[in-house]
Amino acid sequence: MEPKIPKLDLSIETWHNRYQVQAGWTQTLRNYLLSKVNCMVGERVLDVGCGTGVLFEDFEARGLQAWGVDWDVERCQYALPLNREGLVFCGNGAELPIEKDSFDLSVCHYVLMWQREPLALLQEMKRVTKPGKYVIAFAEPDYQARIDYPEIFERIGQVQNRSLAFQGADLTMGRKMKKLFLEAGLQDIHGGSLAGVWGKPTAHEFENEWDIIAYDLGGLMPVDEILELKQEAMQTWLEGKATVYIPTLYAYGKVPEESA
Repeated sequence: MEPKIPKLDLSIETWHNRYQVQAGWTQTLRNYLLSKVNCMVGERVLDVGCGTGVLFEDFEARGLQAWGVDWDVERCQYALPLNREGLVFCGNGAELPIEKDSFDLSVCHYVLMWQREPLALLQEMKRVTKPGKYVIAFAEPDYQARIDYPEIFERIGQVQNRSLAFQGADLTMGRKMKKLFLEAGLQDIHGGSLAGVWGKPTAHEFENEWDIIAYDLGGLMPVDEILELKQEAMQTWLEGKATVYIPTLYAYGKVPEESA
């Protein structure tokens, strides 16, 4: 039996901040993909695994009617006031209580990696999306292909990967997406990766990442060791000596016109 990682208590605000950081990484890519699938004002989009609702503002700014679903009640409650029309419900994304062909677009964002049956989730997203419209996975990381340098970051990366695997994450989801989209019965499938860009390192940027890194390390290291790692890692980061890159991929595909 795999060891169970003790969970640290993170506030809903901390999770929301984390989701905002992730949304910032993919902002340009999301705009590009929404343009590629020709989203039109007034269309309905379903955000599967919406978390705290960080993507709603973007969708609504484009004139889309955004719906959100998430399995976590607290996150749904947090997301509800962020949705202009209160279209958020709690449920299993792989068993949606929604009629087929209900949406013009179904999307997910850092969600497939956490699914025991990601294919079932994609098939359900396809079912509720209208024929000729699109399903998009905006971002899924590939932790097995990560680059962490120098040694202090390599050590952190190795322990974080162990923790993520114990928590149930698929560390290779990024590379699997085009295959999963094909198996889900989608057509005209495209995929690619989010480019890595490194600017001047800042303490704020480091702190944004560290809360979640500490959460992941917490079940495998004592607190004092985590704090020592943080100090060494921050110094290396601020000196501009660190390279941390986790390949993050996207995919989108069209629901067949003859979809059953």
